[in-house]
Amino acid sequence: MNSLHLLNSQKVISTRNFQSQFAKMLKNAEENGIYYNVVRNGESVGVFLPIHFWESLMEDMEALSSPNYLKNIAEARAEYERGEYVSFEEAFAE
Repeated sequence: MNSLHLLNSQKVISTRNFQSQFAKMLKNAEENGIYYNVVRNGESVGVFLPIHFWESLMEDMEALSSPNYLKNIAEARAEYERGEYVSFEEAFAE
């Protein structure tokens, strides 16, 4: 999931509305892939995420804590910069 999608998926809700509309928010988050920034007196106090957002974040955190994963990313970026890659069209040409 990219950052633009995350920004467009955010809804801001007050703590009062969070408490009174919890069931509606849960359904809306699950069905529409949005998350809620919960605010009190104009300041963020928490975030309410659908489970697939949470699972995706945990996968990313786990991957980014792996030195081998980070090394592989750095190597792949260096190869790309040197032009050592095959285009999509080349890879899937018949």
